[in-house]
Amino acid sequence: MGKQTLQLLILAVAAFLPAAAAAQPVSSDTSAVSSSERRGWSLTDTILDGIVAADFLEHHDMAFQMRGSLRMDIPGGGKPSARFRMDNFRWNLEGTFGRNREFYYHFRQSFNANFRSNTFDNLLESIDYAYMTWRPREHFSLTFGKQVFALGGQEFWAAPVYVVQYSDFGGSLPCYQMGAMGTWHITPTQELALQLSNIRGFWDDEYFHGGLPEGVESSRAPFLYTLNWNGSFLDRALACRWSASYGTQAAGKDMWIFTMGQSYRREKWGVYLDLIYAREGLDANGVLSSSAPVGPDGDYVTLQNVDYISAIAYLHLFFTPSFSMYFKGSREYSGLYRPYGDVPAGLCRASWNGQACLEYMPTKNRDFRFFLHYNCYCAEATGSGDLLGITTQREHRVTLGLIYIMNIF
Repeated sequence: MGKQTLQLLILAVAAFLPAAAAAQPVSSDTSAVSSSERRGWSLTDTILDGIVAADFLEHHDMAFQMRGSLRMDIPGGGKPSARFRMDNFRWNLEGTFGRNREFYYHFRQSFNANFRSNTFDNLLESIDYAYMTWRPREHFSLTFGKQVFALGGQEFWAAPVYVVQYSDFGGSLPCYQMGAMGTWHITPTQELALQLSNIRGFWDDEYFHGGLPEGVESSRAPFLYTLNWNGSFLDRALACRWSASYGTQAAGKDMWIFTMGQSYRREKWGVYLDLIYAREGLDANGVLSSSAPVGPDGDYVTLQNVDYISAIAYLHLFFTPSFSMYFKGSREYSGLYRPYGDVPAGLCRASWNGQACLEYMPTKNRDFRFFLHYNCYCAEATGSGDLLGITTQREHRVTLGLIYIMNIF
């Protein structure tokens, strides 16, 4: 049901209710008073209430985002397995208010994540967004609350319900954190943002794969500072999302992230290329640390002085209003930029991922689609990775699923 149809329905119901109430018989002691007056409201009041409700629906949106599937996993050297699962289930609420609609709020919560409270920011881990944006001037806005890191790249900003398989880097970085951001809207197609946010939502021993390494002291101000530029060109067909971030992870342990994302979209096709480099004093992603075996005492280990390099490419083809297909691939490396014990600096792990997906939209609405997705993933030791004990990991996966955005209002 569209918004305009829903608004007309509300107005019709609002007009009908008092008329129906007035048609009811009245008692003898109140025969001179209409039914609507006894209840304290009139037909005019109800119609005004309906107009207010319609105005509310015009500027506020609520939806459930769902992706469910029948999934078959075929691990290398293992036995295939299949199951039904809900891959992604979120509810999203957003809207504007104020005399000039200068305030915007956004709330989104996942039903697939943990419902435990973050010990650092005192907010449920399952909450992605809980922020408000104030735009007092045409060219400036201020955002405060739980938000996503303002990193560049196209994959990073895609709605999770549409991303069947993330890259190693994009899928492992805890990117929803409390913070504040100021944005300079230079032109309708160019903006520059400066964000200050928590670098993590948990204390060190909960956040890092193996806890805080021995001899490393916790930071008193574990923040991530991000400068982000978003620009559109060629009538918005070409879009760029670039960013540079610096963060303090612990005493003497810092993190840098540089991201360049470019996309080009036409009516029948679209493509993007993301390039990412991250240099982390402590392994925040945990991809390299979790690939290495546990330490000599049997405990997990948080590797230090780690870097990540990622290249992610995507091509989407729209054959008809009902059929589309996309291809996605990534090539990623991780390693050490300083020696770790007997392990010299250099590359340690390499991975690649290839995806192909056929989509069918029976109602020609992209918010309701069936899909058949194939994913191939391989990770293996490279360079000095054998010294860390990194082993080869291969997996094939076939997924038959449904994506549905249920718009409530």
